[in-house]
Parts: sequence; structure tokens; C-alpha cells
Amino acid sequence: MSKLKIKKPQMIACVLLVIAAIICGAVGMYGMSSRSSEKGNEILSNMRLQAILDTAGTGAVDAYVAAAKTEATAKVREEGGGMSEIRDASTKAEEEARALAEQEGIGSVDLSEIDTAPLAESLNVLADAQKAYFAEEADAQARYIEEHADEVVSQETEVATEAAADDMSADAAGDDMGDMEMAEETVDLSGFEATAEMLALQEEVDAAYDGLCVEIKKVFPALTDDILTTLKPTITSTVAQQGDTFETQYDRALSLSGMNPGMTGSIMRQGKTLATTAVGLLILAVAVLFYTPLVKKLGFPRLIIGMFYILLCLMAYVYNLSLPGQISNTLVRLGMNGVLVLAMLPGIQCGISLNLGLPIGIIGGIIGGLLCIEFGFSGWFGFLFAVVVGLAISAVTGCLYGMLLNRLKGSEMSVTTYVGFSIVSLMCIAWLVLPFKSKIMKWPLGNGLRTTIGLQTSYRHLLNDFLSFKIFGVTVPTGLLLFFALCCFLVWLFMRSKTGIAMSAAGANPRFAEATGINVDKMRIIGTMLSTMLGAVGIIVYAQSFGFIQLYQAPRQMGFLAASAILLGGATTSRAKISHVIIGTFLFQGVLTLGMPVANAIIPQSTISEVCRIIISQGIILYALTKSGGDSRG
Repeated sequence: MSKLKIKKPQMIACVLLVIAAIICGAVGMYGMSSRSSEKGNEILSNMRLQAILDTAGTGAVDAYVAAAKTEATAKVREEGGGMSEIRDASTKAEEEARALAEQEGIGSVDLSEIDTAPLAESLNVLADAQKAYFAEEADAQARYIEEHADEVVSQETEVATEAAADDMSADAAGDDMGDMEMAEETVDLSGFEATAEMLALQEEVDAAYDGLCVEIKKVFPALTDDILTTLKPTITSTVAQQGDTFETQYDRALSLSGMNPGMTGSIMRQGKTLATTAVGLLILAVAVLFYTPLVKKLGFPRLIIGMFYILLCLMAYVYNLSLPGQISNTLVRLGMNGVLVLAMLPGIQCGISLNLGLPIGIIGGIIGGLLCIEFGFSGWFGFLFAVVVGLAISAVTGCLYGMLLNRLKGSEMSVTTYVGFSIVSLMCIAWLVLPFKSKIMKWPLGNGLRTTIGLQTSYRHLLNDFLSFKIFGVTVPTGLLLFFALCCFLVWLFMRSKTGIAMSAAGANPRFAEATGINVDKMRIIGTMLSTMLGAVGIIVYAQSFGFIQLYQAPRQMGFLAASAILLGGATTSRAKISHVIIGTFLFQGVLTLGMPVANAIIPQSTISEVCRIIISQGIILYALTKSGGDSRG
């Protein structure tokens, strides 16, 4: 084994990164431990108290002003004044009352001048009561969602469907729906009702708030019960909110109180970020130290994207984005996209390069799924029926497609792209005239199929839910991953069979293969057929996981996405392996899965997540296409 050679700049950079990691880690751990200390509790409690007293003080000033206006109005009426005199007197009384309130500090309180112990105790009681209520509410909603899982709908898909229903001609023309992104699924909670436990806990919250009001009145005697009732939503939302973390409580209290928490408070707030940064710096230090073997083993692009994925994981943890949930989504995307990416492998091995005409196979799989709905099949039989029909259709179209490519050797990349786009455009017309009768698929008025067709009554999430389990909060879609693994295993077996070896030989060196008696054209047709058939199976697996079948322009870009994933995994246009499929799909989908929520967390209430999705996905495709032009066959 050759000795690892580390250059001096690498060693210096590694040492500096480790030192920075140690400093960040030490400060971060101190900040996180300080949160539960007496000093940390005092800082957060004082900020919340100041925020609540400022809110109550505003109410006290309003009560003082209202009393002054009422007195002035009554005095003018006693003197026989009219409405004009009453308005003038009321305005003057308000101005004088607010000036006097500001001068005497009626609405402002300095915590150092009052006994905050009773207030702090009442505040903690209210905070504990609210947290208990929110915890029970979350559990009750989770139970409701689980009980109504069959009513899950995709809000995004409903919006797309309704918009398309308003303009069927736009669908016929084939509005570009982009790649078939996985929809965010939600359950309609409009029918959710508070449980008995929630109602009991709400009574405890009300009692705790009344106790806090008693202490607030001692500070602001002018406050009435009616004003405190009006201020209840503001004060309770200041104390605690559903899904609160230390960071959200701290930021809310800081913004409302305007206090300066000092260095200790700032370190407490950034403790989690600093500790996470330390982990990231250590990973970066390892990457710098072993840069040469890592690049040799993984390749520079995969190393960079792998590091980027780790960075996104760390940022998801910092922004409290439920990292187990994001990893669960990544695993689902791995399984649902994996077979489509696997479809690229036979095409590369047989010599037609990247099969950008994958929509030919996808159309076959979609027709299989539509026939399953048309005949009313469901469950495992419906899924297998769709697969068998899709395989049969794609086998025929794949054979014809392979014969076409044999006539146009040397221009496969251009031809496959053109054929893929053409078949999608042709099917935009076919979806309007094919004689399907199912009400699930047809528009309510007129002819043609909907843009988006639900699979709730057929085989939705069949593989996702099969033998699925949770571990450390991560939901593992066992059935989906097993099906992907089975497809990989079957392709691996085929590639090691006599026909598979002959096909690879024909793709690697056509002249040599022909000289040894291999029918190169036949091997190219077999590889094209296999690639097309895998595309048909892949879209069925994708659709059952996605929950819907999308027609018209939706399949157009899927060949590019699959090609990008396998190239990202380490394949070239002349050589590919199963490992390239798995690695490429995981990295591609992992970055997309984490990129959007992290971008939303960094810049909330913006469209930055969609911008990032486009930049990431199209950037990876650009990299893949530029890379594909650099290899040629011998």
C-alpha cells in the first residue's frame, strides 16, 4: 500500500480548520449549556418579561387616554357644548393624556425598579401550560392525520388540475409542466376538533393567564380586565408558540423587548450554529487532508456535491428543519427515481450513449397505468398489470426505436433527443382523442384526459408503505427500495450473462465485437429495448410514489434528469455501472430535497426555493451534458 502523501499547504490548512473547529465547538457547547443555567434562564425570562410589560404598558396608556377622553367629553356635555366642542375636547384630552403618560412613564417599566420574581413565576406557569397544550395539540393532529391518511391530497396538484380545467386548450397545446416534482402532501385539518385533553389544558392556560394578569395589574393599575382580555392573543403568542425552539423564543423576545442580551445572550443564541459549524469544519478538514485519494476515488464533482449535501444537512439541523424528515424524503426520491436512472445503463453499455429518448418507454408505462385505472384494477394486481402492459408496449416501441438508431449511427444523442421530444408532442394530441371512459381520467366537460390523474383508487404508495418502518425518526420506504434493488440486481445479472457481455462488448468496441462474430446491430436493439422497458417500469414506480400520473408535457425532461443523475454518479457516455446509478440518484435527489427547504428557511416568504431548485437541477444537467461531450468510443 502506497504511503499517503500530504503536502505542506494541505497540512497547514487542515491544522487551521481543526483549531477553528475546536474554538467554535467549545464556544457553541458553552452557549448551549448556558441555556439551562440560571444566567441563561434569567436573560430569556427578562426579555420575555420586558416584551410582555411593553405590550401591557401600551394597553395601560390606551386605558389612561380613554379615561381622559371620557372625562373631557362628559365635562363638555355638562356645559351644554355641541358635537364640534366634544370632538375638540376629546382630541385635546388625548394629546394631553399621551404627553402626560410619556412624561410620567405610565406605559414603560424598568425591570430593575420592580420586583420581577412574582411576574417571572407567573410567566413560567403560563409558558409551561402553553407548551403542554401545544404538545397535546400536535399529538392529536398527528393521530387525526394518521386516521385520515386515505384522504391525503396534494394541494399543488389540485391547483394545477383546476387551472388546467379552466383552459383545456392550453393542455392540448402542451403547456410545459416541467419535471414531475414530488408534491408536498397535506391532510385537510378543517374537520379536526379539539380533544377533551386539549380543552382541559386550554382551561389551565386560561387560569395561568389570569394569574399573570393579576401580577401585571400590580405594575399597571390602570389596566382593566377588558383590555387584558384584548391583549391575551398578543401576550400568549409572545410567551410560547407551537413548534417553538430556544432560537425562535429568543428571537421573538429580543425583537419585542429591544433589550441588549450582551455577549452571553448572543453566545446562547448562536450556540447550536457554532457547534454545527465545528462539525462542518472537522469534515472539511478531513476532506482537505485526504483530498487526493478522495478525488481519485470519487472524482472532483462528486466530492464537491457530496460536501454540499453534508452542508445542507448541517444547515437543516441549524434551522430546525427536521433532518430525519428530509432524509426520509431523500430515500423516497432515491427509490422513486432510481429505476428511471437505471434505464440509462443498458443504453450506455450497448453503444447508443445516453438514451434521451426515454420518454418513449415512459409513455408505454403511462398507458399501462391509465389502462389499470380504466379497467378498475387496484392493489398489487393493478400495479403488476400496469407493469406488464407497460413492458409489452415499450418492448415493441423499443425494438422499433433501436432499429431507427441502427440506421443513424454516430448521431444518437441528437436523434434520441428529437425522438423523445417528438413522442411527447405527439401524445399531447393522443391524450385528447384516445377512447378512455373513466371519470377519474376524463375532463367533466368535453373530450380528452386530465393533466393530472390521481392513483388513490389504484396503487398509490403501494411500494412506499410495504414493510416501511421508522428508525431514529427516519421513515424507510422498504418496499420501494427493495423494488429498486431488485431491478438493479436483475440488470446486474443480465449484464453478466452471455448476451449482456456481448452487448457490452458491442458497445465498447463495435469493430472488434463484429470481428468475433457478435451481431452489433442486434445487441444495440436489445440494449435499446431494455432501456426503454426499464423506463416504462420506472415511470410506474415513480407515479405510485408521487401519487399521480401526469400527462402532456410532464415527461419531456425526465430523460435529461435521469442522464444527469447517472453521469453525476461517475458514469460516462461509454461506460456505466450499477454503483453510478445509486450514487448519482442519491446525490442528485438529496441536494434537491434539502436545497429548497433550506433556502426557504434562510429567506422565508419568498420564491428563493424555486429559484434554487431551478439553479441546482439545471446546473447539474449542464454539468452532465458538458461532461458527456468529452468521451468517445474506441
